[in-house]
Amino acid sequence: MEPVDFRSSPPAPLAPPPEKGPLAKAFRESIGQFPLKPGDKMVVAVSGGADSVCLLHLLRKWGAARAVSLHVAHLNHSFRPEADQEARFVENLSSGWEIPFTSLKLPVPQLCKEKGLSKQEGARVIRYQFLKEVAQSVGARWMALGHTADDQAETFLMRTLRGAGAQGLSAIPPMREGCIIRPLLKITRQEILSELSREDIPFMEDPSNLQPVYLRNRIRHELLPMLERYNPQIKEALCRETALLQDENDFIHQHLLSLIPGLNIRTTERSVLFDVAPLQSLHPALQRRLLRWGMAQLGIELKGIGFKHIETIRSKIIPGPTGKRYPFPHSLKIEKKYSTLLFERADKAANPIPIRCPALPSVEIPLPEREGAASGIAVELPPWKLKLTLSLHSGPYPSFSPCMASFDFDRILLPLFIRSWQPGDYFMPSGMEGRRKKLQDFFVDTKIAKSERDQRPLLACSREILWVVGLRADDRSRINKKTKRTLRVEAQHLSH
Repeated sequence: MEPVDFRSSPPAPLAPPPEKGPLAKAFRESIGQFPLKPGDKMVVAVSGGADSVCLLHLLRKWGAARAVSLHVAHLNHSFRPEADQEARFVENLSSGWEIPFTSLKLPVPQLCKEKGLSKQEGARVIRYQFLKEVAQSVGARWMALGHTADDQAETFLMRTLRGAGAQGLSAIPPMREGCIIRPLLKITRQEILSELSREDIPFMEDPSNLQPVYLRNRIRHELLPMLERYNPQIKEALCRETALLQDENDFIHQHLLSLIPGLNIRTTERSVLFDVAPLQSLHPALQRRLLRWGMAQLGIELKGIGFKHIETIRSKIIPGPTGKRYPFPHSLKIEKKYSTLLFERADKAANPIPIRCPALPSVEIPLPEREGAASGIAVELPPWKLKLTLSLHSGPYPSFSPCMASFDFDRILLPLFIRSWQPGDYFMPSGMEGRRKKLQDFFVDTKIAKSERDQRPLLACSREILWVVGLRADDRSRINKKTKRTLRVEAQHLSH
C-alpha cells in the first residue's frame, strides 16, 4: 500500500463507533486479560503502520465506554526518508480522533553507534525509554504496543533458528513489567488489514518491511509461506506453542524464586556471591536459570549472554580450581574462590540512552491594562493544565500563598512567558540572600522527579526566571518598600 497522507483522507467520525465487527469479540477477550480499570490512562505507541493504527482504532472504541483515556506516542527514529511523513500522519490521525499526542524525533542511528548497539536493538531500547518517559509525564498507568500473532510466530521462528531455551522460545509476553500490554497478540495481521479496510482507515506502509536483508522479513515472506504448505494453520500452532512455553517458563521461574532464600546468596550493587555446594545440587535447568538471574541482579544485558557462556561456568569454572577466570561480555568478572562463585561487574551498569520528551510550549502571557483587582485578567493554559490570574496594584502588595506571587512590576523586563526549564537555567530563590542556584539543583533539593521537570511551569521574562510556579519566586523582582506597582499572579490547577 502506498503511503497515505492523512490530511487528504480523514478518519472515521469523531464520536467512537459502537463495539461491533469481526474483531470486536476477539479484542474484548484479549484485553480482558489485563487488570485495566475505569479511569485508567494509557499511552498507545503508534508508528503509523497497520498494526498500531488498528490498535488505536480498537482501543478508541473499547475505551470510550469504559472511561479509559488514551495518549498517542510516536518516536521518529530518523532511519528513513519517510519518517517525517509518518510522524505527520500519526499527528493528524490523533488530531482527527481528538486523542492527545506526543512526538519526539531522535537521531537513533547516531545514538546506536555511540552506545555500540545494533540498529534493531538500539531502536528497541530507545523506544521503550521514550514510552516510559511519556507515560510518566502524562500520568499514564499503561503502555500499549501493537504486536500481533504474526509477530509472535515470526519471533518464535527467529529464536528457534538462532537457538534458545524455553524462556526465549516463549517469545513475546502479553504483559511486561506490569504495565506494558500487547492486546493484539492473538490477532493476525490479515484480520487487522481486513478491519482497516472495512472501516476505511488509512495507514502508512513501512517499505523496509519488504527488504530481504532483515531475518524477520525473510521469515515473513519466505519461511512462513513455505511452512503453511505443511500446515495451513502454522501461525496459530506456533502461537499456541509460545503460550504453553510462557506458562511453563513462569512456573519454573516462580519455583526458582522460592528456592533462592535458602541458597545463601549474597548480593551487593556490584557483585553476587554464590555458595557452590547448593548451586551444584540444583537440576541443570535451575542452575542455568540461577546463573542468569545472578547476572540480571548486576544489570547485565542478558541478550549478550549465550548458551556457551552459561555452560562454561557450569562445566569449567564451578568444578575447576580456585582462582580460575574466563573472559565474559559486559565487563563481567566470574571467579571460583574455594567454595564460592563470584560474579562481579568491573564497570558501572550501562547508563540508558538519555531521552528527553519534548517540553510543553512556551506561551506569552498578556498583562492587565489598568491597576486594581477588578481589572485583573484570567489566562487559561490547557497544555500546562494551569490557570493564571494577573492583577496590577499601586504600591507594594504582598502575597502569602505558595500558589500566589507578587513582583515589582517596574523591575520586570517584558514580555512575560510561561515556559519549561532548559539546561543551564538558574535563578535566585527568595530567602537565599541573593545567591544564584541552578534550576536543576533546585529541582533535586525539592525532590522534583526528572520526568516531571519539563511539565513544571516557569513564569519568566525575557531576562530571568521570576517564579517556579507553586514553589519559589526569584529574589531579584520581589517587592519592597519602594515598589510603585505590584504585579500579582495567582496560579490554579486547570482540571479540563
